[in-house]
Amino acid sequence: MMEAMATDISPRSKDDQANTPAPVPAWAKLAKAAASGVELKDWQSWQDYLKKRDTVPRLQSLVSGKKTSPLAWALFADETLDSRTLPLLETLGEIASGRTQPNADIVKQMESWLSDLERRIAERNLVLELLAVAHALPNLASITSAQLWWNLLDKIVSHANDAVATNFENKVFEQGLAGELPLTLAYLFPEIKACRQMGKPAARVIDEGMQALTDGEGLPKVDQLLHLRAILACWTRSIVMIKNIDGLRFSEDAFTQYQWLVRHALRMTRSDGTQTLSQGISSAYNRHLLLSALAQAEDEDDEEVARLTLPKMKGKGNDLHLPTPSYESAWSQFAYLRPSWHRSSPRLAVRHDLEPLIVELESREEIVMSGTWDTTILIDGVAISPTGNWEQVGWQSDDDGDYLELEQIWTDDVKLQRLIFLAREDNFLWVLDTVLLDSPADKIQYQSQPPIVAHAKLGTAAETNEVFIELSGSKITLLPVGINEWQSDTSLGKIGVVDDKLSLQQSGSGRGLVVPMFFDLSKKGQGKLLTWRQLTVAEKLVIQPRDRAVGYRVQTGTGHWAFYRSLTEKASRTFLGINLISETLVARFDENGDIEKLLEVEAS
Repeated sequence: MMEAMATDISPRSKDDQANTPAPVPAWAKLAKAAASGVELKDWQSWQDYLKKRDTVPRLQSLVSGKKTSPLAWALFADETLDSRTLPLLETLGEIASGRTQPNADIVKQMESWLSDLERRIAERNLVLELLAVAHALPNLASITSAQLWWNLLDKIVSHANDAVATNFENKVFEQGLAGELPLTLAYLFPEIKACRQMGKPAARVIDEGMQALTDGEGLPKVDQLLHLRAILACWTRSIVMIKNIDGLRFSEDAFTQYQWLVRHALRMTRSDGTQTLSQGISSAYNRHLLLSALAQAEDEDDEEVARLTLPKMKGKGNDLHLPTPSYESAWSQFAYLRPSWHRSSPRLAVRHDLEPLIVELESREEIVMSGTWDTTILIDGVAISPTGNWEQVGWQSDDDGDYLELEQIWTDDVKLQRLIFLAREDNFLWVLDTVLLDSPADKIQYQSQPPIVAHAKLGTAAETNEVFIELSGSKITLLPVGINEWQSDTSLGKIGVVDDKLSLQQSGSGRGLVVPMFFDLSKKGQGKLLTWRQLTVAEKLVIQPRDRAVGYRVQTGTGHWAFYRSLTEKASRTFLGINLISETLVARFDENGDIEKLLEVEAS
């Protein structure tokens, strides 16, 4: 009897282990469409089946970049990133692709990963690890025990089910957890009924997300732009898988939004490949993400745009007849002014969902401004403040340039209007702030601090007020057109560095104040003679005060322009011999001295 008991508790042989039923979770049952001869509880049979199966293509074989993991294309913006995330994505990507055979070290990693999983549940990029483990599972079966393998799959399925039942406060993260994750399980394990059944609801989550999370032309809300590339990566991988799952497809409306998003991703790519208005992990450039997205979107225009926009692309693109590079969305609360698709083209991104305004200006492949554009206003010595966010009140994009106008209400119903015009061929940026009051004030004091990047070197001329913004490879000139050209005359205001920030101060009286800034972005014009003047504006032969209408003339080494702004209701006035009833005019002097209008805004 004792001898028999000793035999019962001795270690099992390898043959005994192979014949022992695998610890399959209760939910894991074969689908009706499963291949014949598959048995989930027979671990050896299941291992052999996964090894020989050729009906489920490896994801990496279907996208660009066969040597890198598509799970590492883009990460969600997060203040914290586990140090194991990126190495794990690459390691598991190698295993999932079949380029590397799993070994005992990865088994230990998976055991450790599984034990730490619950305490990391709040990490935004944990979903990418879940996906990476899922994609590696078919190949991991050859090295792990049945217990570990099924525990891994059970935990991933549990997270997918929990996500489907969750009401996400931020719907962006729903796309990965309740969309791509269950879709991946349906793609990878169609033989398992519970996984297969996840396909349709997962595809529906992503389909609805493509439409609900965008403005009708593919752009998410501006506060989600930090996650733009992560969303694009999620939707691109999902489209690839859905094309290889029988019975699943996206709606035409959803796919159209995806195509638009691909274009926005190209549009918002800086010259070095990083993402506009973004820093850190969410901004990183991955060429294979965008190439894979272009392949799925199947748009010839965007392929041409990519050749002009993305770093180190083969072939020379041509921007003739391409879609406009500029874009504005009142719903997204975002505007992007860009004259051309070329990498060296200037571009200005404006985020107006918050106070203060957030901008990013890039010119000649260098960032010139980035951050919040701080503004201070005092009325008769009393500081006032915004009472709401910015509202878009004007937008136009044509052959002459991109025009954006925003308005914000401040204390005592004071209005601050900011007009921005980026010339398409003339290489200048015109920013004009207008302070409008209901009743006249004895003194209006204004200070503007454009967010010039910290590494820029700021310099001024010896006697005049222009500011030189010097970067590593380029130079920009800022003309404070509303103050006098000569530093000796400070009657209208002054410009200089205050608390390590460039600060323009201007003052006036009456019912309004106009504060203009001219940024010369041209390469040829730098270092050449320039000048500007405040001009008179007449109404019925009477010169108008500055709180009713203003006019300016700017001349640089590359051009000569005129600018006009009315602060009152519609009125017929004379400016440079031209009769105007408009609110705003931006014009160029041609070789004969005649005026060519670049922008004219009618009086409201």
